[in-house]
Amino acid sequence: MGTEHRKRIERLRECMRRDGVDQYIVPTADPHMSEYICDHYKFREYLSGFSGSAGTLLVGMEEAILWTDGRYYIQAEKELEGSGVKLYRMQDEGVPGIFDYLYKHAFDKVIGADREVMSEDFYEELCDVTEDESNIKDIDYAKEIWEDRPKRRSEEVIVLSEEISGRSVKDKIEDIINRISDNSADILFLTDLSDIMWTFNIRGNDIEYNPVAYSYAIISRNEVILFIDDTALCGKCKRMIRDNGYGIRAYEDVYSFAQALKDKDVILDCKAVNTRLYLDILENNRIYDIDHTEIIRKAVKNETEIELSRKYHLEDGRALIRWIYDIKRIVKERRIDEYEAAMLINSYRSRIDGYRDESFATICAYGENAAIVHYEPHKDNSAILKPEGFVLLDSGGQYMGATTDITRTVALGELTDEMKQAYTVVLKGHLRLMSAIFLKGCRGENLDICARGPIWERFLDYKHGTGHGVGSFLNVHEGPQAFRYHIREGAPQPVMEPGMITSDEPGLYIEGKYGIRIENLLLCTEKHKNEYGTFLGFEPLSLVPFEREAIIREELNSDELKTLNSYHEAVYESYKDLLSENLKEWLREATAKI
Repeated sequence: MGTEHRKRIERLRECMRRDGVDQYIVPTADPHMSEYICDHYKFREYLSGFSGSAGTLLVGMEEAILWTDGRYYIQAEKELEGSGVKLYRMQDEGVPGIFDYLYKHAFDKVIGADREVMSEDFYEELCDVTEDESNIKDIDYAKEIWEDRPKRRSEEVIVLSEEISGRSVKDKIEDIINRISDNSADILFLTDLSDIMWTFNIRGNDIEYNPVAYSYAIISRNEVILFIDDTALCGKCKRMIRDNGYGIRAYEDVYSFAQALKDKDVILDCKAVNTRLYLDILENNRIYDIDHTEIIRKAVKNETEIELSRKYHLEDGRALIRWIYDIKRIVKERRIDEYEAAMLINSYRSRIDGYRDESFATICAYGENAAIVHYEPHKDNSAILKPEGFVLLDSGGQYMGATTDITRTVALGELTDEMKQAYTVVLKGHLRLMSAIFLKGCRGENLDICARGPIWERFLDYKHGTGHGVGSFLNVHEGPQAFRYHIREGAPQPVMEPGMITSDEPGLYIEGKYGIRIENLLLCTEKHKNEYGTFLGFEPLSLVPFEREAIIREELNSDELKTLNSYHEAVYESYKDLLSENLKEWLREATAKI
């Protein structure tokens, strides 16, 4: 395919020459700055061949460059082969960022981009590196050169009952209106799709794995309007919205509404708005760039959401326990590849009452493929699993009330001492974070060292965050909380609060050999309160055993060993009455005290 992608880039350059454009920027985005996007907006992938979920393509007359992060280095190298696109590793020392590159190579040149899929903060930085803002041209070349471009999805939404959401739409919106007033503003403009789904207690299917629908919303004391395609609204949804006194308008009407808005103080999350809409609002109004997580409080789960999460994690874990038991047996009896193994866990989950879909594309990676952080097996090109080494399975499900995400690195047979050392050090980090006790006021950036510490002590690291927030039957990457050691300029840095669900997933990736990641979802809970303050900790929602045969017992200190044995005891007690006799006996051995 590399030759085909080279041809597409040359066709883009022909259009650029015609229009006098020197550099053209193709981000990975839709109009809502979603992490994952529907096929209609995958122009970067169409041009370059790189299919990862993060990256920016810059096409000039002499060279084309793709910037992406450490999750995708190995994948990008493979997928860009033959395309003529250079890979710039964003986190490597000495690699210029896109704005540094443009300042050096295009300060006085014409830069083209489609403003509808460019974030406002990206546009602001772009203006800072050009001699004249008029040199930035708003051009959508995808409309011209992308043949057979898929249509934007607009599937029918579903309405969640309060037995699933835990709160009514009216109650949520009343709270939001009060927070708008607290910020001395007139109106809240919602552009983040998960914010809109949570606020209106609806779920869609317009983006694969994320149960969201393409929409916008505005909320004020005077009116509440949902902008969405009419085809997406069933009769039940229309009645729910109108019975509450809210309005419905077409999705594309949001731009004319923004242009007609006059002299308002508008709260807008500039990380989730496209430049076209931002400039339309800014024309006649004042914008308050306020982090929406302070207004849309979906990160802190209510009791209904927490109980549903516990329920579905138990069901989800039972499916994964069965998969681990079966895969260890299957590799000794018959041929099975990564793709078939991934389909197997998906089939087990699909039998759970309330299951809707995967929460992301299942990662099933054997041997050296597991060193590719976001590896995805394909039907016609997957490695055969053998009764030796590790297979890494990172998977999850969307359920009617919960989202799961869990990773286990499973021993299929004989392991080298190096593999056991690596597995044990990753497990140490995982256990330390899972058992952390901390004062309320700590942030994810304060706690990341718990997981990374044992790995850093060996002068090793992993090039991804330690953990991300997770939604309730919403996006698997939700935020705003996260476990990471570096502070991202401009990104929210919220304190950890009881009710937040966050992943704990340290790893080690040895290119050409193996990869190890261990992941549970953790519920933040209150542990103790005294004169020193409120102490918080975590409840593991994911309940699946670790690999005893991969653990070097002598490498675990007494606290880590206590946490491990306590966790395994909880796993066994949770499932002992829910499994067949064969599975129960296997689980007894898998969770036996070390």
